[in-house]
Amino acid sequence: MGSTSVSPFTGSSAFAAQLQQVISTAIARASAPLTLLENQQSTLQGQQSELNTLSSDFSSLQTAIASLSTAAQNNGLSAQVSDSGVATASVGSGALAGIYSLNVISVGSKANTISSDTLSKVTDPSTTNIDPSASYTLTVEGQTFTITPSTNSLDALVQAINSSGANVQATVVNVGTSSAPDYRLSVQSSNYAPANIQLSDGTNNLLQTVTPGSYVQYQVNGQPSTPINATSRQATISPGLTLSLLSAGTADITVAASTSAVSTALNTFVSAYNNAVSELQKNRGQNGGALSGQSIVYELQNQLNNLANYSGSGTGSVNSLADLGLSFDSSGNLEFDSSVLDGDNSQDVLNFLGSTSTTGFLQAANNALNSITDSTTGMLADATQTMTSELSQIGTQISNQETSISKLQQTLTTQMAATDAAISSLEQQVTEITDLFTTMQQDSKSVTG
Repeated sequence: MGSTSVSPFTGSSAFAAQLQQVISTAIARASAPLTLLENQQSTLQGQQSELNTLSSDFSSLQTAIASLSTAAQNNGLSAQVSDSGVATASVGSGALAGIYSLNVISVGSKANTISSDTLSKVTDPSTTNIDPSASYTLTVEGQTFTITPSTNSLDALVQAINSSGANVQATVVNVGTSSAPDYRLSVQSSNYAPANIQLSDGTNNLLQTVTPGSYVQYQVNGQPSTPINATSRQATISPGLTLSLLSAGTADITVAASTSAVSTALNTFVSAYNNAVSELQKNRGQNGGALSGQSIVYELQNQLNNLANYSGSGTGSVNSLADLGLSFDSSGNLEFDSSVLDGDNSQDVLNFLGSTSTTGFLQAANNALNSITDSTTGMLADATQTMTSELSQIGTQISNQETSISKLQQTLTTQMAATDAAISSLEQQVTEITDLFTTMQQDSKSVTG
């Protein structure tokens, strides 16, 4: 029920409206505390919603710091491939600057098999199978696996093969038409390499080879003279330098110092920082949002200010965010001038940034944001938990108050109904007596006349 909701009282006496007013007045007075509780509940719910928004903003800021850390951990190196159609490259920890010549002879293929067209035709793989056996033997490069489907259906056979631990992937393919389907079992090797794959029901072999499979073959800087045979298209050709081989051909991979990754990460950091600042700004001033006047707004802003004003060790050419090209505009938002990083100061940039686990700006930023976003001990989690507890208590009080008001209304309604009935009875008696006297007077006049 609402804080002033009163069920209509229907009486038959002339005083029914006044009796209804008695009930309404009493309920209104009893509902005053309930209205205050509901207002408090609404306020806390608004504050909790705003805390959730801030939590999302600061989590995004922490993610931006993690991305900046990843860019810094690569020692400022990035890789460029002369022909992106041949391969792509990624740089990781431990990578070294250098130029690498890649010759991809073949990107390989996976061995692929399909069930023979002489087997039972399957039009519904969920109910029928290519073979009636209850158990099968799968052979992959001389290693055998016992396959026992849960039901005699092609779908169950596929699931059993994929759960066997064999280095293959099974699926169902339709080699017929939509109106006349012909579902077959397809089993493909997981690696790029020649592979002998066969499934037997104990009497017959059920698979025929579509492609036998072949190795991925490549050379780096012309070596080795006999190309490398690999079973994966992912190739680590130097510490921290991983290639994805896409097609046959040649390409040069150049790994060199670059601040491009750091610059991209800083752009993301600036955007996340400004979003957090903007959301905090909404909760300031006389007409501020749900958290206006709450201390957590100022605590969070202080953390952001400390982050933006971080100073390095004093060595090198980069000792502040300003030296990275970051500055504040008139509205208090960060701006980033990437041209500042174009100079030959990549090592100073990396020294200033450090890492989230050791030293530098990244460690300070990570620690500060952990104190805010940690799901157990963080500032936002603590504030949210406090509000959740208060909302629970207020919810209980509201429920108790509503029960009390409901009982009061029932009691008053019962009492007013009894009162109304008594008044109605008296009114009826008055009417009867009045009618009696009227009749007597009329009779008296008639006799007198």
